[in-house]
Amino acid sequence: MGKHIRFETIHIHSKLVACAHSCKYCSMGKKKIARIQPGRIHALLERFLEWETSHDMRIGYIVNYSADYDRATLEYLRDLRDRFPREYEPLRRITLGGLRKRTDEELRLWLRERQKFGCISAHGSFAGYGEVHDYWNNQRGNYDLIVRTLRIAGEIGMAILARLFVVKSTLSTLGALNDALDALPKHENDWRYAVPYSYAGWGTRLEEERIDERTRDELPSWLHTLLRKARSAEGECRSEREWIEAIRNKGNQSNGGLILNVTEHNIERLEHQTCDEIIDDLKARTLKAYAAIPDFPELCERYGDRNGTKIYGLERCLEMKWLDRHLQEHPTNFERQLTHLQLGN
Repeated sequence: MGKHIRFETIHIHSKLVACAHSCKYCSMGKKKIARIQPGRIHALLERFLEWETSHDMRIGYIVNYSADYDRATLEYLRDLRDRFPREYEPLRRITLGGLRKRTDEELRLWLRERQKFGCISAHGSFAGYGEVHDYWNNQRGNYDLIVRTLRIAGEIGMAILARLFVVKSTLSTLGALNDALDALPKHENDWRYAVPYSYAGWGTRLEEERIDERTRDELPSWLHTLLRKARSAEGECRSEREWIEAIRNKGNQSNGGLILNVTEHNIERLEHQTCDEIIDDLKARTLKAYAAIPDFPELCERYGDRNGTKIYGLERCLEMKWLDRHLQEHPTNFERQLTHLQLGN
């Protein structure tokens, strides 16, 4: 990417809600909570969403690491949803990662409250079955918590969505996990899929956990089906050399998105700038960040392993891996958090 990017979107991130625990594979890595009152974020988002109605740029927003919103944040998100409808609405789906522990009665009340705010599905991620999952999620009893939450969500009419992580240490437990998920309440819009860990955040430390082409090709048919279902959610499970073959004729990306990370350190400045001023500043800084690093074809040419058989779920995972190798050889000071080559803030 370079100076010819056409920015079509702006993604506004302000992480107000912390996780109760930190997963060992978390693609966000070290988390930074924004110490800001929810009302200030609501006002900033409201201003941008009103601006969007008369400009040719789409707005997206995320205000959490965990879905444990307080009541005030739920009210603010519902107000934005009702006034500025969009394809992705934060309240339509609960993600169950990072939740604090609750009893069944507490879970039912918590889910009912979110259902009243328009939630229609619950999404749980599983790094194996039972104690294997608990190990990777860094919380004893987390597997039971997610299964109980999905069961109760299903009982009150929510669709059940589940993501299975396919890595070396989870492989032997995925059959039991799949059977346990089969025992949950069923709905027409239920969805289950499988992926490897992302190369991002803490996941960059877990390359030895990646399965290879041979292991992937020998997986049971039901698990192959779940890997194929991931295509529409998170990508396609290819080896590094397969990805290189698939993207070798790809040029530089011409369309991109701006990323605005809102924190306690910049909220006051943002409140006093117009949306156009904020976006002009972001465009200039983002172009400068991309100009400081090699473009995609160059990273692929320099660092792509044309014999690599380890499996990755996203093209972007390899781009981030290749960039890390470049930065090890050529340390560079640039705002990586403004690019698509970092998750989180």
